Amino acid sequence: MAIELFNQNGHVCLMFAHLSDEGGEAVQANQFLVIDGDQGAIIDPGGNMAYNELLLTIGRYFPPNKLTEILASHADPDIIASLDRWLTTTSSAKVYISRTWERFVPHFCKPGKTSGRVIGIPDAGARIPIGRAELIALPAHFLHSEGNFQFYDPVSKILFSGDLGASLI
Repeated sequence: MAIELFNQNGHVCLMFAHLSDEGGEAVQANQFLVIDGDQGAIIDPGGNMAYNELLLTIGRYFPPNKLTEILASHADPDIIASLDRWLTTTSSAKVYISRTWERFVPHFCKPGKTSGRVIGIPDAGARIPIGRAELIALPAHFLHSEGNFQFYDPVSKILFSGDLGASLI
């Protein structure tokens, strides 16, 4: 299920929830899609249990193969275990993750798949272009894990806080 958080002048923010909690076997995590014009970024794409439903749902709003950025707040499996599948779905999307965790990214993928596609976010943060806009990677180190980041969208004024809090079902 997608929830539209913002939609104005070609800039759209969508939230996807409860994609991988069937049977109570998985950790609940929310995934987000930010679209600006003809570019799209997925934030915390989730684990393998969420991939199929997320792929189909995103396809209603944006062609998944046209995603340009994949942003990961940290390297836990509920956040990026599906990365191998997303890198196959997209031909050139870059993966943004803390420099602390960038060496872990290849462990989620087949050999060679991450070559030239992983961008380590410096500890101080970074600005990540998407279309005519940008997302800001804000340091949130140790608020969940070492090298943790939150992502702020200045257009919608939404802070994507990742695992800052807890998810209780």
